[in-house]
Amino acid sequence: MGCTYPAMPSAPTHSGASHALVVRRGELGSAGHHLPAKRRPETRERRGSMLTYQKSQIQRAAFWTVGITVAHFAINTHSPALHWLHILLAGLFLIPILICAVAFELKGGLLASAVASAVYFSHLLWSWGDSPMANLDQYAWIGVYPVVGAITGHLVQSSNMRKRQRDEVIARSQHTEMINGITGLLTAVGVRDEATIQHSRRVAELSTAIAEELGVEAHEVSQLHLAALVHDIGKAGVPDAVLFKHGSLDYEQMAAMREHVDIAVGMLGEIPGTEAIARLVSQHHESPDGSGYPRGLTASDIDPTAAVLRVADVFAALTEARPYHEAMTESEAIQAMESLRGAKLDETAFAALQRVLANTTSADESFFGTQPAEGTS
Repeated sequence: MGCTYPAMPSAPTHSGASHALVVRRGELGSAGHHLPAKRRPETRERRGSMLTYQKSQIQRAAFWTVGITVAHFAINTHSPALHWLHILLAGLFLIPILICAVAFELKGGLLASAVASAVYFSHLLWSWGDSPMANLDQYAWIGVYPVVGAITGHLVQSSNMRKRQRDEVIARSQHTEMINGITGLLTAVGVRDEATIQHSRRVAELSTAIAEELGVEAHEVSQLHLAALVHDIGKAGVPDAVLFKHGSLDYEQMAAMREHVDIAVGMLGEIPGTEAIARLVSQHHESPDGSGYPRGLTASDIDPTAAVLRVADVFAALTEARPYHEAMTESEAIQAMESLRGAKLDETAFAALQRVLANTTSADESFFGTQPAEGTS
């Protein structure tokens, strides 16, 4: 089972968009997976990059603090000729304060200034304790540090907030444009082949449930949900003689059917912001053992979320009635898929599918509620 299933019979002609509409806008952001009202969830890559940056800034600030402190204690405090060096070193404590304020905003500026003040105050007590009033200019730095840390941290925090708000507006605009584009594609495909869209809805519902069972992050679940809805839009470019053929496909017809993956990726490429979705769509017929298509990827190269999409696609297809076979029950479909796990289907995604079905179905009710109509995978 290479997951190019024989095509469905010719769909009835639709006289208008009222019957053909295929996609409801709510579906494109179902289950809370559209952009939230506040901030978009950060990706793991972005969080990882931020943590790496902040760690490096902590190291820089620590390096400066230790270096300045060592220099303070090492330089002779009894030589008037070196007094200017102590004033300079006191000013250099502003560097780690600024570093932390930029990296951690207001909290970072205040914390770094507190550390600098404590370290510098200990130096004054140790080295200048016998004449505390002789160098009031040095003691004044203890008041300067928190002021600089607070002001810089506040300015950076305000700037970052404005940038996040601006990015959010841009992201919402891009998301809206993407949804409009996807809606248009699905509507156009549904006019010709509504059964494919019905299949895609079921795949979207199931793949979302599997991903959530696996603990996939919300924004990745959102991408998967959209990818599932559009994973077969490339069939709009498959000839009717192939797409609606009764019975099995010959070699040339199978090759034509397999082109639907690249066609779908090309269609999505015309819509800004669909890069991640297109990547999942491009891999939804790939197999862990490398026998899939269109690129013959192996398990290590297949996006784990795309592996979820593949498992959901296969299950949905097996439980749908076709002109060449009756719809399988869920238990029959799982039994058929057992022979494919590991080689053709991702083990982790398949195990999650089984857990989802065990938690959401009963003896007299399927995951999809009612028996699906005939369609294509």
